[in-house]
Amino acid sequence: MKPHIPIFLISLILTCICSITACTQITPEALSRTLSEITNINKAAVTQFYSRLNYEAVWFRRANTNNRELLLYTLSQSPEFGLREKDYQYNYFDLLRNRNYLLQNIEDSLQAEIRFTDAALHVYSDLAYGNEKPALGYNGLNYKPGCQDIPALLVEHIEKNRLPSLPGYLSPVLPEVKAIALRLRWIQFEISDSSYREIIITSKKVNAGNKPLITKLYQLGVTTSVSDSIPDSLLVQQVKEAQRQFCLLADGVLRSSTLQELNVPLKARLQQLTVSLNYYRWLHCLTQNQSVIVVNIPAAYLKVYRNNEVLLNMRMVVGKKSTPTPTLTSKIDEVILYPYWHVPYSIATKELLPILKRNPGYINTGNYQVLNRAGKIIDPYSVNWEALSATNFPYLIRQSTGCDNALGLLKLNFYNPFGVYRHDTNNKKTFMLNKRYFSHGCMRMQKPMELGHLILENNAIAIDTLNQKGCLRNQSPITVPANIQMPVIVWYNPAGIDSAGRVLFYEDVYKKFSR
Repeated sequence: MKPHIPIFLISLILTCICSITACTQITPEALSRTLSEITNINKAAVTQFYSRLNYEAVWFRRANTNNRELLLYTLSQSPEFGLREKDYQYNYFDLLRNRNYLLQNIEDSLQAEIRFTDAALHVYSDLAYGNEKPALGYNGLNYKPGCQDIPALLVEHIEKNRLPSLPGYLSPVLPEVKAIALRLRWIQFEISDSSYREIIITSKKVNAGNKPLITKLYQLGVTTSVSDSIPDSLLVQQVKEAQRQFCLLADGVLRSSTLQELNVPLKARLQQLTVSLNYYRWLHCLTQNQSVIVVNIPAAYLKVYRNNEVLLNMRMVVGKKSTPTPTLTSKIDEVILYPYWHVPYSIATKELLPILKRNPGYINTGNYQVLNRAGKIIDPYSVNWEALSATNFPYLIRQSTGCDNALGLLKLNFYNPFGVYRHDTNNKKTFMLNKRYFSHGCMRMQKPMELGHLILENNAIAIDTLNQKGCLRNQSPITVPANIQMPVIVWYNPAGIDSAGRVLFYEDVYKKFSR
């Protein structure tokens, strides 16, 4: 691998080369001509930048090389921000570093000036919005972050000599961003140390003699010391803290599940933090001036964000590995009170049909109804269940309303091609578990009424009435249109924080991220 020439040296090289070829003014014609000669560049943003500056050069002025040095330093810090330095005109800068490309005239300097501007606009945009958007199976919002005018802000910070403060100004203030960024920098620092080695813990002893354990806890940022004189009682508390971060039972015992998480390579943890940080950057603009529902599948958790605050959070039950919950964006369009559960065809034929062949009375016991193709309820004893199969099942089975209804008292509908929705449940015990992957793809809510109140803020009486009446058997469903169609995001985010600001690493339950 070629040695990375220090930032101060590339700036020195450029200063020597550009002392003759520096330019202070750029004509719009020259800018347009040079932009047409460069590929993979944000031409619109670059043009906007220079038009705001009255087409003055910024990076290659004889009187001031400070901006250039500051930008190059920011680019060199990209990994600490969860970004990739190679995204920002890296090949071009590499040629300059190694003096394989020389600036010999005004045209060369103009191209260098424009490439520096593109790198600046790109890196500051990534600091604001993230360098990758979440992978989505369906994007019903067609959302693209853009709540900051990056060219205008870059011009303003250059003119006021505040360029060093621009990264902090652009960083979203969502609670997750700060906490994850701090942990990412710590782990990045550990990995970049020349003495860094991946640690494998084999001993299950929680005492000062287990040096690999102490070292790994330090690398993860759980403890601030690698001293072998740490008291056993304190080490147990630190193991408990690590278990909380891995969403495991915090008992201080090194069971196989805890060892497995502790032995995940530090570079894999860095990947989790990097992906998560950029996802939250991407989310930030959407949450300004409106409430946004975000379900994180590996966390099996829901949060409602608005203006950088969490208005509501709750545990969720999401899809099991064989029937995963899909990722998507959409908008809540209606709230169903006392919903029917229309049993999906696959569940009806694979799970209910074998039971009904043995006991048709299960229909009545479970408060189900059998509907024919005309939509009429028929007597379950009039059906020849033995003659039916997965390829011959001309009926719809639905569960009527009541306390035993699988959807509980409330259902939230939002358009998506997967047929999934969010709903209450009659089985509240599953929310007590750390691992909550049990559904056929839909999402069960721990606090459905609280979310219903947020969605129907101008019709809260509907939820209040629902709470007062409770379970009503065989009550016809009531559809309440959502007066404010709240955005919904269901994503697969590998890290996050809890209500105390603790960084959490989630199990890769669907195996979407390689280690």
